[in-house]
Amino acid sequence: MPKPNTTGRLLSYFKPHKRRLALAILLMGAQALIPGTLVLLIEQVLDQALIAKDGQALAWLPLALVGLYAFGGVLTVARGMLTRSIAWEVITTLRAELFWHLLHLDARWHQKHPTGATLARLTGDVTTIQYGVSGIVTAIQQPLTLVVLLAAAAWMNTTLTLVSIVVLPLVAWPIIHFGRKLRESSRDSLDNMAALTATAAESLEGMAVVSTCGGEKDRSRRFDAINQTQHRLQMEAFLARLLPGPVVELIAAVGVGLVLWVGGQQVFTGEIQAGELIAFMVALGLLNTPLKGISKINNLLQQASAGADNVFAILDTAPAIPDLGTQPAPTQPSTLRFEGVCFDYGENPVLKRIDFEVQAGNVVAIVGSSGAGKSTIAKLISRLIDPVSGSITLNDIHLQNYDLASLRGSLAVVSQEAFLFDESIGTNIGFGTNASHKAIQDAAKTANAHGFIMALKDGYDTQIDAMGMALSGGERQRICIARALLRNAPILILDEATSALDTHSEALVQQALERLMKDRTVIAIAHRLSTIRHADRILVLEDGRIVEQGTHTDLVTAAGPYAKLIGEGHSPSPNQRPCEPSTH
Repeated sequence: MPKPNTTGRLLSYFKPHKRRLALAILLMGAQALIPGTLVLLIEQVLDQALIAKDGQALAWLPLALVGLYAFGGVLTVARGMLTRSIAWEVITTLRAELFWHLLHLDARWHQKHPTGATLARLTGDVTTIQYGVSGIVTAIQQPLTLVVLLAAAAWMNTTLTLVSIVVLPLVAWPIIHFGRKLRESSRDSLDNMAALTATAAESLEGMAVVSTCGGEKDRSRRFDAINQTQHRLQMEAFLARLLPGPVVELIAAVGVGLVLWVGGQQVFTGEIQAGELIAFMVALGLLNTPLKGISKINNLLQQASAGADNVFAILDTAPAIPDLGTQPAPTQPSTLRFEGVCFDYGENPVLKRIDFEVQAGNVVAIVGSSGAGKSTIAKLISRLIDPVSGSITLNDIHLQNYDLASLRGSLAVVSQEAFLFDESIGTNIGFGTNASHKAIQDAAKTANAHGFIMALKDGYDTQIDAMGMALSGGERQRICIARALLRNAPILILDEATSALDTHSEALVQQALERLMKDRTVIAIAHRLSTIRHADRILVLEDGRIVEQGTHTDLVTAAGPYAKLIGEGHSPSPNQRPCEPSTH
């Protein structure tokens, strides 16, 4: 059976719908009366109409039969629509809650869980729960029908009813045994489907690498192996769903056989009429449907429980970044200070006792070789991650004392990855704000983006597909700069904002960045000399430590690590023409 905690949590989602659920239960109760009424009606047809040759009874009994089925049809439609409506509202609520929680989990959690696997939880696992939710809202009808049929049978013949229920306890075995097998297979199948989705998503996102490296066979081989495992697990789950029905029918047939033998003896001795025995046999035949229904409901609950375990495991994952602060973040350029900050991703230390300060309104550039820890500093300021030790303060107040939404609202970030959503250009620029169309246009003009946007067929209403890959790198970056301008945040983080651009694009983006940097506290992580040479101070990171700091002129004159980086072409000057990928 499903874990009590899992079942209880699923049931808790029904509380907002308790009135409609109560109505559905009343409809189920009325629907459960129909099979028992049908049995008694058959008995009347056999004993009073046919055997007694009562023409008047024969005249009204067919009308009663038609009316009974018409009433049952109305109940079936009404109850089905009501219960399915409740089920879908529960699933919609659960999926929305899961998505909201995923948006608030920290970056490290998402790094450990491939996007494809997470999407499988959000779609596949929640859809699996849907079947169990449907089972829960209809679960009451089958036991009620079983009770009504047994009551009708007992009304007709108590002795035969006692004979028939002797085998009922045996029905529990296939339901429990195969239900357990189904839950295990379903859980393994969902985990495997998450791996399958993750592999497909990874391969399709990396098509350029797959194609240029000739890796189609390798990726296909990996996908096929997981796909074959999914086939095996699905067949195991199907078998576990299929077997309980025939086993329950076999056990029920044993009961019917016993009743037939005992009832036949009663007919021979004259204790009952043949019509009564036939009606009783019909009642036993109708018992098969609710018995199989109970087995099916258990199967649905087992499948749902497998999906719910995965979903609730995510919902129970507390974000690693606690949002306990209440202090509103400053709205003016502020002083940022790192004191003894250390950080690691679980292996080797990335930052080792970092100390520096960015005065309000100043520009501090951070340079260093790849892996030196530059981008980690940017993530720490945004509180995408928190330091292992040391403190980061803004205007002498620890970052964790600020309300998280307020803190991030005081930051504007322009990174190397110019990420755009599958929305219009105007929506992308205004993302996270309630800006007017005029404000969006003004931001685009400042970011040198208005011209190329207006040259597009639909202007600001142009839809961006596939993360904006139809635009050049410089165009995407200028849209992101317009987005940052619109936030009007007092602190600006530039994380390799121009590293992937050609010289022409860089010039346009650099102009936009200079406008964006005005009157803000700026932390600029960059390779390009054009981005950092005019910084108030430059920090040189090496192996997680600040090994040198000063102005561009001072550091070049000192002929230390910074001068070495410049000499190696790590930060080429605008006059150099480095080999760069196409921006289109």
